[in-house]
Parts: sequence; C-alpha cells; structure tokens
Amino acid sequence: MEHIAVVVLAVEVVVMVSARVGTERRHWAHARGRGPTPQPREDLTFVPAALYGIAAAAMAVGALITSVEPTPAALATVAMFGVLLPAFTANAVLRLSTRGGRRALGPGLRGLAATVAATGGLVSVGLI
Repeated sequence: MEHIAVVVLAVEVVVMVSARVGTERRHWAHARGRGPTPQPREDLTFVPAALYGIAAAAMAVGALITSVEPTPAALATVAMFGVLLPAFTANAVLRLSTRGGRRALGPGLRGLAATVAATGGLVSVGLI
C-alpha cells in the first residue's frame, strides 16, 4: 500500500505544478499585454471547503479500515498528505480543466475533483 501512496503523491505533485505553471503563464501573458485579465481567485490555495471535507472523510475511512494508531506523527502525516495535498490537487484539476476558471464548472468537473480528493485522502493512509 505504501508504494501506491507514494505514486499517488508524486502524481499529485505533478498535477499541482502543472496547474501552477499554467496560472503563472496566464499572469505573464496578461502582464505582457497578450492575454486577458487573470481570474481574481485563480490561485491554487483557494480551495473550496467541500474538497477539504471530502478528502478528510476519505482519509478517516481509510484510517478506520487499516486501524491506524493515532500518534501525533501519524496525525500530522495524515493531515498533510491526506487532507491538504488531495484538496490542493483536486483544485488544481479544476483549474487545469477550466483554464483558470474561464468556463463554468459543470457537475462532471465537480465530480472529477471530488473523486481526486477522495482518492488522495483514502490512499494517503498507506504512508503511515
């Protein structure tokens, strides 16, 4: 399970970096006069609260299934890799899918983001 969790973690980082590069590219294009004004809340850290909740719930289910001992180190690891990173990655998927928020978020994209957050939260338990 740990190998799968590490692979998922690497994929999350790649998705977040890709979204961040796209955001910076749009900002630089606007600064040079070649693009529209960036969306005001396009930053990857402005994550909808629902994505945090989905990631936390999935992480809690995974911890209950694998019976994780609640030590401070385990809780810190799960909070970082089980809630923050999956929620940031789900938001990055939204930003990549909508090119920074220029299109409306449909139910399919919201479902994809929820799936990414839940998968990241559930698999993160393997890091403990």
